Amino acid sequence: MIDPGDLVPELADLCRAHEIVGAAVGVSIGGERSVAVHGVTHVGTGVPVERATWFQAGSVTKAMTATAVAMLVADGSVGLDEPVISYVPEFRVHDEHATRAITVRHLLTHTAGFDGDVWPDHGDDDGALGRLVAGIAHLPQLSPPGRAFSYSNVGYAVLGRLVERVVAAPFAAALRTMVADAADARLEVDVRRLDPGTFAVGHLRGPEGWAPIEGVQGPACLAPAGSRTWATVDDLLRFGELHLGRRSPQHHEALVAMRQPHLAVPDPNNGGTMALGVLLDDRWGSPVVLHDGGVAGQSAYLRILPELDAVLVVMATGGVPQVFHRHVFRALARSRFGLEAPAAVAADPSIVIDAARVAGVYDATATRLELRAAGHGIEAEFRWRAGSDEVSSGWLPVRAANDRVLLAPFGGRDLVIVTPPAAEPCDHVLQSLRRVNRRAG
Repeated sequence: MIDPGDLVPELADLCRAHEIVGAAVGVSIGGERSVAVHGVTHVGTGVPVERATWFQAGSVTKAMTATAVAMLVADGSVGLDEPVISYVPEFRVHDEHATRAITVRHLLTHTAGFDGDVWPDHGDDDGALGRLVAGIAHLPQLSPPGRAFSYSNVGYAVLGRLVERVVAAPFAAALRTMVADAADARLEVDVRRLDPGTFAVGHLRGPEGWAPIEGVQGPACLAPAGSRTWATVDDLLRFGELHLGRRSPQHHEALVAMRQPHLAVPDPNNGGTMALGVLLDDRWGSPVVLHDGGVAGQSAYLRILPELDAVLVVMATGGVPQVFHRHVFRALARSRFGLEAPAAVAADPSIVIDAARVAGVYDATATRLELRAAGHGIEAEFRWRAGSDEVSSGWLPVRAANDRVLLAPFGGRDLVIVTPPAAEPCDHVLQSLRRVNRRAG
């Protein structure tokens, strides 16, 4: 076992540099786990982060939901290319053809095409997921099913409802019995089941520094997408070990099948390839299976290296984890495996952005992006909507990383905008992996 002080010797310095309030870092190599921690769970209480501290896993939960679906596919209960309505008859989106055409595979690979980047609340009981799925018939289609990638929280909520329907149990119970038990891990989807003081609270920047968030978890209806899953760093390491065949050999073939590449994801900060519920990154020098998560001022990052029988995990609250986790993974990759983990994509000042091509307003249910010419370049304004609330980024300078990727600095990191290839019209962009179509006129 690696001494915690030797795991990431620069952990305290990295936390300070990126304003991380509290963090836990874990490594599993050949089934042997080591963990290092730093900081506090709550700036008001000063309770230190410990190995047993619970953090929110965020969208790493999507990999767990996909794992449950993969198990159902393996035992013949679900077909990847069967229409979703075969298992979830109440499923409807605005486009009737899409309703009939969307398959389980489309949901797993974020290619269903409907606008699924919404954050509704349908109560806090076991029926919330069913009410969400029965109430999305208004969601518009952004692209035909199977045609294009667009990250979808609601798509994974539908998958969670599918699991509920097939196994005849609430999603929280299915997650525990199908995934947590198979991984010999503890996963919770309700903070009220945790003892006070044992979990990290999310933090957001306030006028006097990092402030704890009062509401510590999201709506129950989006639990399968990651709105409220709690885990310790060891639990996420065990989940990664499950995918290495260490925890449940009878499921190993089904989980290996999840690594099958399906389509390119043009955002270079997110692996580059979408598989079945996980992303793939071939830039480390050894294949990496990954998923990231962020919710309510907390973040979690999972990296599985199958050829090295290894799992890496970073969990953090507050600060700029989007940058922090890359430095931690780069330090671990070098010291433990002699690998060079990729840095975040950087701007190339030699590239001139074609303002006439990309300028315009791009709009979806929860996001509005405007790009406009500014001097010799362009600038961007992001607007994020939640119900009647709307938050603006203000106007941000935009730089190009390559002929498709644009970067706008915000909150200590870059927001990524991906445009279509130059030979195609710029009728949409990907913003934080979500498709946002250009408004006509």
